[in-house]
Amino acid sequence: MRAIEAERVVWAFVSNLLREPATIQVGMERLIEEERTSQAQNPEHEAELWAQKIADCAQRRSAYQDQQAAGLMSLEELGSKLRDLDNARRIAERELVALKDHRRRVQDLEQDRDTLLESMADMVPEALDSLTGDEKSRTYRMLRLEVRPTTEGYDVSGALCTSVTPSG
Repeated sequence: MRAIEAERVVWAFVSNLLREPATIQVGMERLIEEERTSQAQNPEHEAELWAQKIADCAQRRSAYQDQQAAGLMSLEELGSKLRDLDNARRIAERELVALKDHRRRVQDLEQDRDTLLESMADMVPEALDSLTGDEKSRTYRMLRLEVRPTTEGYDVSGALCTSVTPSG
């Protein structure tokens, strides 16, 4: 399959969809909602829990060190406790970063939706046909467009569709 042919077919498919602002709005809203619900039910609460876990690890670390200094625990026991705490802290930090990344992805999607809707509203439908390759590529990224070759043509999925096979 030639990339030029694939691009021509996919762009024709996408530009036809983009000529309908309601389609863009509904598709992007669906994508944003899917991203929101793909994570924790209450991400702010979960972030607080992970932050508390990190603080708890720091507090327990200090307490274990005090116990060892007071002769209540051996250096070997202290080492074991500190390794366990370090592992728990790393997990909590990764989870906290994942929650922040998820929140940023939702914000990026909302911004992409707004940018796409504004640019499409300002554009007459015929102007879609004169977009440069970079502008088309940017549009594909904002739509989270994925294209896979199939025996019938191309399987397209993303913000505006879940699975469509445009024919050449």
